Amino acid sequence: MILNTSEAALHLGYKSRTTLQRLLRDGLLEQYKAPRVGRELLLNTNPPGLPSLRERIQSLTQVRPSSPLWRREASSGLPTDEALEEAMEPIDRWIASRDQGPDWDVIAAKLNSYLGAHWPAPPWSGDQVATLALLLSMAEED
Repeated sequence: MILNTSEAALHLGYKSRTTLQRLLRDGLLEQYKAPRVGRELLLNTNPPGLPSLRERIQSLTQVRPSSPLWRREASSGLPTDEALEEAMEPIDRWIASRDQGPDWDVIAAKLNSYLGAHWPAPPWSGDQVATLALLLSMAEED
């Protein structure tokens, strides 16, 4: 889909095009530029042979559960049991590696306060699992 920067920002869930403009200014989205129509800059959201614009921007920005860029689409459906098990495997290994079992109810409450209401359901990406593991260790240390 070919969109101007304002439309692309809305498509990605942003309220403004500031992030897109910064990435364009820094030359990080050159491959996503479509031929110009007049003065208007156009972006291809799904160029052939490249990751989608959403995936590219996710790779260039910080993981923030509150960011619209990291929210799952409502139409994505429920994950399969296999996908859930695969997503949970690193966390299960981490839990099994702990010597003594801490009070998981307290840790769960702290972790939920860190994550907020916008953390997506599994399956998670590698970055999301790493973030979750870091937050788990922070919650356990508190």
